Amino acid sequence: MRRLFIYAALVATAALAVPVLLAPVAGAQTTTNLDAFCAKYIEIGNSEGKAQLALIEEVIPLAPANLVQPITEVRDAFKTLGGNKAYAKVSEQIATVDAFAYASCPGNAVALTAIDYEYQGMPATLPAGLNKFKLTNAAPKEAHEFGIAKLTAAGAAMDPQKLLALPEKKLGKFVDFEHASGTYAEPGTSGYTVADLDPGTYIYLCSLHVGGKKTGPLHFMKGMYGIVTVA
Repeated sequence: MRRLFIYAALVATAALAVPVLLAPVAGAQTTTNLDAFCAKYIEIGNSEGKAQLALIEEVIPLAPANLVQPITEVRDAFKTLGGNKAYAKVSEQIATVDAFAYASCPGNAVALTAIDYEYQGMPATLPAGLNKFKLTNAAPKEAHEFGIAKLTAAGAAMDPQKLLALPEKKLGKFVDFEHASGTYAEPGTSGYTVADLDPGTYIYLCSLHVGGKKTGPLHFMKGMYGIVTVA
């Protein structure tokens, strides 16, 4: 996945703790600056590598005062470490930025709860455009993720169970993984993601292994998936 402030999408790679939602500071910045910050935040999520780091530099002066330090620490971690090591080191800082964006940036807010093995709170339809997702993991032991991706016309016509039973190499013909979005949460924590959704049919699911193992059945095989219409 390309989003900097998203931990995992359809494949989880690290266990990251997420702090409590940070409320925006009153009077911290003007509406114009907030709009600019939110737009840059989305732009960061659609970039990678050096381009992504350059955008982080640009977002720092736009950020409210309480986010300057965590974003700076994220930038420094990705400069020196990169990849999963950087995510693990600055997971709390990333979550702080994500939580602020969920509370303060434009978009349709969707609060989901993950249990073993289903999602609660997902509507049958979503509006096209920006959708902000908050995933709260209420399971006692299992980590969970939320990944959402648009289905091709052929994928939308298939039975979801048959679709998910396909080998990974064939799924690309039916699911647009390139523009998928997602997040991850350990038990008792929350994860956040933002998705700019075009009209169509989408699948959402958790693709972690049962019991936190590296092999074996995946959560969506236990029924942790669903279909949503975006219009």
